[in-house]
Amino acid sequence: MALPLAENLEPVTMSGGGVIAIVQQVAEYLVWAEDDLSLRPVLATDWSSQDNARIWHFKLREGVEFHNGQEMTSADVVASFRRMVQPDSGSSGAAQLDFLKPENVTADGRYGVRFALDRPVGAFPYYTHVYNAVILPADYDGDFANNPIGTGPFRLTDYRPQEGASLERNPRYWNDPLPYLDNVEMDFYDGSQPQVLAMQGGEADAMLSAGYIDIRPLFEADNVRMVTQPTATHAQVTMRTDQKPFDDVRVRQAVALAVDRPRAMEVLLGGNAAIGNDHPLAPIYPVGVELDQRQKDLERARALLAEAGYPDGFPIDLHVGRLAELPQYAEMLQQMLSQVGIQVDLKIEPLNVYYDHWTEVTFGVTDWASRATPGQILNAAFRGGADWNAPKWTNARFDALLDDFEREPDPEARAEIADSLAAILQEEVPAVIGYFKDGFRPVNKRVMNLPGNMSNFLDLTRTWVT
Repeated sequence: MALPLAENLEPVTMSGGGVIAIVQQVAEYLVWAEDDLSLRPVLATDWSSQDNARIWHFKLREGVEFHNGQEMTSADVVASFRRMVQPDSGSSGAAQLDFLKPENVTADGRYGVRFALDRPVGAFPYYTHVYNAVILPADYDGDFANNPIGTGPFRLTDYRPQEGASLERNPRYWNDPLPYLDNVEMDFYDGSQPQVLAMQGGEADAMLSAGYIDIRPLFEADNVRMVTQPTATHAQVTMRTDQKPFDDVRVRQAVALAVDRPRAMEVLLGGNAAIGNDHPLAPIYPVGVELDQRQKDLERARALLAEAGYPDGFPIDLHVGRLAELPQYAEMLQQMLSQVGIQVDLKIEPLNVYYDHWTEVTFGVTDWASRATPGQILNAAFRGGADWNAPKWTNARFDALLDDFEREPDPEARAEIADSLAAILQEEVPAVIGYFKDGFRPVNKRVMNLPGNMSNFLDLTRTWVT
């Protein structure tokens, strides 16, 4: 399988898709979020809440063994979550579970775990599926490459930094007779084009994912089928609301009105996307947001800029990382904004450079991966004071409504709150969200039952080769 190049094979701090894909075959989560947004029990068999979704109890699967023969118990789950949410862990999981303190994860007997949250979170089980939340032994020492012990369907037998990894079937996997594959080879490639060539040449049987622009040749390949999946993955064009010129909401609205969303979707994604309306509540979520769709309106954009004191526009740097279609999207934004007088100087950066300062740039384009529940994105990206709130935007009414949304169990009531959240974001425009792109997973036709995934996760447990 072809994976994007990655270096950090540490589950607690991993962030690259390539290493996440490897780790997900070796270690497992309490639950797995399916593409219909249902939750499949994995290492947990049942869960329930108390105190208006502030307290959660998880019942663990009994008889599960780590690869070293040790039984998995509540001590391992407690240690795994405490390790991840430590303030100094360096884990993105800590940012996403900012409502969970390490000391509030406790054992409830040998096969039970109690989570006491700082605030009610009705969708908390989905948060146990963030990519860093794999369950490791309680005494995990932080060297996964040399001590890759998990409960997963495959065992890591060889890891080659910058090259790839070899895995073999776990003969003692708890979910017998899975997995079906005896061995899996995963190879790293520096960029999408080498992966496409590997698919065309038969050197790779599948790609984890790739952008539409890069994989267009594979749509016509006789030996490849394209697994597609609607997602909530999107680009956020963030604007620092605490800095000029974006401290004026009229400027942010003008930027949003200058964007030709249908054209961007067609040029960048071949139309394989859903249109965005400047909020992350994508159509895949069952909340049914109903707002008038924002349309391109250059005349109104120019008028708003003039009202804000920028009748001739202004110069601005736009930062973007080299990832998928984002550089091309930034170039399109440069052209679109020039029509209302905003002179964009593009700063296209290597991903490691961009992600070193993405929450600090005045104007940036950031890729946001799909999550199984919209609250995960709303909390991380737009709650006041959140670590990943790149626009530095704070709105007390939004935060209060988000609390209501998180605790509300009734679907109809959640949908009403979602409408209000989306309306605030559309009006305030801390970020332009122009589209939600479909996910693509190119697969050789001899590979059967390799699913796509809205979060770009990888599950090989039910895959086989003819």
